[in-house]
Amino acid sequence: MPRINSPVELEARRKEIVSQRDPKKPCIAICTGTGCLALGAAKVVAALKEEIKKQGQESKSDLKVDLRETGCPGFCERGPVIVIYPQEICYLQVQPGDAAEIISQTILGNKVIDRLLYVDPMTGEKSVCESEIPFYKNQMRLLIGNNIRLDPKSIEDYLSLVG
Repeated sequence: MPRINSPVELEARRKEIVSQRDPKKPCIAICTGTGCLALGAAKVVAALKEEIKKQGQESKSDLKVDLRETGCPGFCERGPVIVIYPQEICYLQVQPGDAAEIISQTILGNKVIDRLLYVDPMTGEKSVCESEIPFYKNQMRLLIGNNIRLDPKSIEDYLSLVG
């Protein structure tokens, strides 16, 4: 990336990054924070990468699905946590064996996998989106609110959310 010398250049670069992103393109965001790594997130990442290739969702020039390794979104005891965008489907306690189904059913088939959803222990109700889960529902997430949207190794991710 060329050197940015002014706020105007920074804003121009941010707009360029945002304009190049397809908001409808599927993105699997997986927590690779300490808690999720301890619960096997690295193996889930490897399995998802393999399934993306195996099921034809990757090509040399253009990925049909993004895989973003992110920081901790909280709710560590239910990790590994993944959120699939743009639908914001949240899956908990994901295992490597779930990767094929996630790609075939959710990414390609646009279907929710019920067994990976949060189930409220009091009501038995399932939550599809992270924002519906009681743990997150009433939080004002100031510090880690965008963690599940950001690859910590990608300055483009940070710039795309500023503004």
